[in-house]
Parts: sequence; C-alpha cells; structure tokens
Amino acid sequence: MLDLRRLEILHRFAARGTITATAADLGYSPSAVSQQLAALEREAGVALLERTAQRASLTDAGRELAEHAARILAATEAAQSRMRARVGVVGGRVAVGCVPALAPALAPQLAILQRENPELTVVAHETVATTAAAAVLDRRHDLAVIDDWSGRPPDEVAGLAVHRLRREEVVLGVPADHPLAERPQRPVSAARLRETVQRWTWLCAPAGQLSRAAGDQRLAAAQADPPRRWEFQGLHILATLVATGAGVALLPAGIARDQPGVTGLRLAPRMGRDILALTRTTTRQDPAIAACLRAAQRA
Repeated sequence: MLDLRRLEILHRFAARGTITATAADLGYSPSAVSQQLAALEREAGVALLERTAQRASLTDAGRELAEHAARILAATEAAQSRMRARVGVVGGRVAVGCVPALAPALAPQLAILQRENPELTVVAHETVATTAAAAVLDRRHDLAVIDDWSGRPPDEVAGLAVHRLRREEVVLGVPADHPLAERPQRPVSAARLRETVQRWTWLCAPAGQLSRAAGDQRLAAAQADPPRRWEFQGLHILATLVATGAGVALLPAGIARDQPGVTGLRLAPRMGRDILALTRTTTRQDPAIAACLRAAQRA
C-alpha cells in the first residue's frame, strides 16, 4: 500500500521541481524529503527519481505516479471535507496566502476567527498574485486573497474555485494641495492624465507587479510615457509618498481615501481592480475553509 503522506511529498516535488523547494514548503530537511521519496520508490517497486550529483528529476514512472497522486489527494481531501462538514466544527490548520496590500484588512478578521474557534489554527503567508493559484492547487495555501488589475479575473481551472469578493475603483492619487485636488469631482481624462505626469513625478510599483502593468497600460492609452524614477513595492507606501508631495500614483480608492494628505480623482474612463479569493474545489464543504472565506468577505 502506498503511503499517503509520501504521495503528498511526491506531488509537491512534481510541482516545485527540487528537493530543496519541496523541503522548504513542507518544513522538512532536504535529507528527510529524499528519504521519504526513496521509501516511496521501495513501496512502488520502481524508480521514481533520476538522481545526479546536482539535482533529482522525475522518471516517466515518477511523473505517472505523481498524476495518480494528485487525483488520490484530491479525492482524500474532498472526503475529509465532507466528514468535517458532518461534524460542523471549525478546526484544523488552514494556510492563508495574502498579497501585502490586503493584509491589514484581512488580518483582524482572521484573528477574530481564530479567537472564536480555539480548535482552528490559521497560518498566514505573504503571496504574489501571479503565483497564488499555483500555490493553492499544489496545497501550499488553502486560501489565497489577491487583487487582480487586469479586468479579466482568472477562470476556474480544474480544481480551482475563484470567489470575487469586491470590485474596487482605482483613482489617480494626488497630494491634497495639487491643483487638480481643487475640483475632486472632475474626472481625469486621458489628456489631463498626460499633462499631469509631464509635470509631476510618476510613482509606481516595480516591473512585474500587476498594478504596474495596469498603470503602464493606462498611460499608454493616454499616450503618456513618464520616466519611472520612483518605484516602490506596496500600494500603502505609494499612498504615503503621494501624501508627502513626492508625486502622483494610481491607487485603489479605499487606500487613497484612508491616507491623510491624498485626494483620489476618478479616471475617465473608469479603472478598477477585483479582490479575489482562491480555494480548491475539493474543500468547498470544509467548515474551516468556509469560515476563513467568510472572514475574507467581511474584510
């Protein structure tokens, strides 16, 4: 009989690609992961890994067993979720991933949830929106809370459930003493955005961030191409910089509203971002996952 926990390790190795990354995900040492995979090979009676001095990779048999392992683990998780639903107790361990900009809103709700349910252990991690779905599917996270700036939220691929929590407007954040702040109800047209970024420093996230890509797309539509001289990770940091008079930036309306010294100006045409939660379809009935999802909805 193949050991379920060892199948989980093989599944994680197939997703992560290296012994070191697999060990980091699981909280094991690399040698422990290697030993467990070797034990699984003995159980299976066939070589699952091809090992060299530098790395290990799956054999054809290893890839086939990893595919079986994914289905076995999904079926096991679905059965466990149904049994937990019968009991109705919110308990166990739930790994939650969250992008940094949303953590300040989510954290208090998760803390309340954990206090109200002593049998529940919430483990929270920072995640990246572009890799969150993969982290949920390979079970590094049970729930991920992310923002999507594309206007095209991800589809529910096999095994992944996408929950839209909120649609939030994105505005042009300017210092409170900016000339445009004198008429905050007047939408910022493409021409006015182009004129503004010619006179004021453009603040944005580093390349590779979803908000940066959306901002660059909006600037291109306005035929504006300001120098990206000020790049900072974190929308709250950008809002703080706007408040100091350092420049202007695209910000979610809620962040602009909550930051003293910042005026948020509506864009024409409007711009927005979606707040999404990602879970596995196999955990739909798990009371703990459902409770964490409700906490995210409240946040």
